[in-house]
Amino acid sequence: MFKMARSLTILIIPALILASCDTRGSVRPRVRELPSFTVEMTLVKNLDTGENLVEAIFERDGAAFSDGIITVGGVEVPPQGGGLYYEYSASFPLPSGANLIGFVSPEDDYSKEVTIIMPGIFSVTQISPRHNPNADAVFVEWSASSDAGSYILAVSTGSTDDGTIPLRQILTSTTINYWVPDTTFEDFFGDPVAGTYYVYLIAYNEGFGPYEGIEFQVPEGLPEKLIADPVGVLRFGTAAPIDSIVVPF
Repeated sequence: MFKMARSLTILIIPALILASCDTRGSVRPRVRELPSFTVEMTLVKNLDTGENLVEAIFERDGAAFSDGIITVGGVEVPPQGGGLYYEYSASFPLPSGANLIGFVSPEDDYSKEVTIIMPGIFSVTQISPRHNPNADAVFVEWSASSDAGSYILAVSTGSTDDGTIPLRQILTSTTINYWVPDTTFEDFFGDPVAGTYYVYLIAYNEGFGPYEGIEFQVPEGLPEKLIADPVGVLRFGTAAPIDSIVVPF
């Protein structure tokens, strides 16, 4: 009898071990696939108009997404539909220095933040000669913008059919003056062209680019700030008050 019980015990133990290792029929937890988000965003502190521009195209899994929340410094950028988020006003805060940008999709439990550094306030301090009857080279000087990595200097009449070739230069952060060559005030044949030539200055650091409403064509080769989540690019900078040089008729 004892031998029979012992034999049954020997048979039962391996069976129990096998049963405990058998995972057939168990339900594996399903891994939730999170959507991917992309953004293309421009921020400009415009000291000429006193208004700040914030514009973003936000997408979810490659489709326009207007149900997200985009904030700058805790202030929400109004959605306009079609994945566009837009604000251009003097009341929207865009201070110099650090600005925290937030990207949120409540339905996806998605929340990411990126910090950018807006260049500080600056302006043109000297134009000589401002009244330029001989269409000579002109000396332009400006105050330094804090946190600027580079400057864009542009001089243009704003006309596309007067024969002039607009000046467009990318300058280092330590450059605060520039001699605008006399050729800027001439046509293709080297003849002076009378008119008002507007002086544009923009300070940027990690990235900049064209945007709706900009009054001149930016130079080629400008950098963009790349971000990983959401995937995309940020372009941002501070535009000085517009100044001018006059070549009289």
